[in-house]
Amino acid sequence: MSFFKGFSYNFVGFRFFKQHKSLWKFVLLPVCIDLFLLILLMFLYLYFFNDLFHFLTKGLGDIDVVSPQGVWEHTLDGLYWFLRSLLQVVLFVVSVVVIFVSVFLLSQAINAPFYEAMAEKILILKGYREDHPFSIKRMFVESTHALKIEGAKLVFFTSVSIGLLLLSWIPVVGFVFFVLGLLFSAWTFALALCAFPMVIERKSFQDILAWAKVRKLKLIGFGMLSLIPFLGLLLAPFQVVGGTLLFLDESKP
Repeated sequence: MSFFKGFSYNFVGFRFFKQHKSLWKFVLLPVCIDLFLLILLMFLYLYFFNDLFHFLTKGLGDIDVVSPQGVWEHTLDGLYWFLRSLLQVVLFVVSVVVIFVSVFLLSQAINAPFYEAMAEKILILKGYREDHPFSIKRMFVESTHALKIEGAKLVFFTSVSIGLLLLSWIPVVGFVFFVLGLLFSAWTFALALCAFPMVIERKSFQDILAWAKVRKLKLIGFGMLSLIPFLGLLLAPFQVVGGTLLFLDESKP
């Protein structure tokens, strides 16, 4: 099945990485950058969480029961406490997810040069591309093209995700859109991880999107591991290896 075959490329990538120690130099700095971004954003969020919660729920202060008397007022006070606690949990979970996705997308943009260089090294090791001397001009052209692709991916992912998030709040059918949001996120993460060989070939974002649309189930399977908060972020550099190999296998005539 395409879904499980796509998922298996996470392990295919790890095996290839273990066999080629020269890839370590492309991974160490991105992992450090990801950890720094994650720790920084989590620290800022936890530090300002109470202020953020009070700002978002300040209207609820009007229905607080001050010095409750009797059974009904104590019941209302308990319901109010429960509502505030539930909102705190929901806000915390949603915020953690937003932070994780934001760090993933931000790290993809920052680490794109390293991932692109690693994908190119894999293409050389697999015999799909010849090694060449360093060129500042070529690096500038490739970096500019990569930034354009990253920008297009960010706009595409953000716009669709916000739409699915809003639809997920619709009663009864909201759960369907929530599941669709998870599947879309897995597909988008996989698209980002597989795109670097196509960026090297100077493919447009439309070409990359068309390639990914044809392989929806396979990419959803491959991207499922990326949905695990924090772990998926740390595994991203290694998944670029699997994504590059997946692209190469899918591109065989």
